[in-house]
Amino acid sequence: MFSLGQIVVCAVGGVAVSAIAVFIYTKLARSEGTDSSLWPLPLVVGVSILTWRAAGNTPGLNDDPIAFVSPNDLLCPVITYVSLGLYAGFARMSERAGWRRLRALLTIVSLVVNVVTI
Repeated sequence: MFSLGQIVVCAVGGVAVSAIAVFIYTKLARSEGTDSSLWPLPLVVGVSILTWRAAGNTPGLNDDPIAFVSPNDLLCPVITYVSLGLYAGFARMSERAGWRRLRALLTIVSLVVNVVTI
């Protein structure tokens, strides 16, 4: 079981790494200027990590049957993917060019952050 402090650190790490990923993605996609509609995405990632890690903080989900990877580590990106999809439905992100790639990138970020930070 992890403390709330450890879970918050993981979520804050998710926000930070997601913000960096969004910034780099916009630069590589050669977007004109900065698109303010993308900046809530790191918060969605952070909230999804915080919510799932707090809700799934049980010994069975935190044990590592595979070296360095627990079921919680692998389930959290699923929650992130769904959360990003819900946000996209309300914010009309799914109509953006490159949305699927950005969603996939942020889901991978969620996986990496969960494995590395906890």
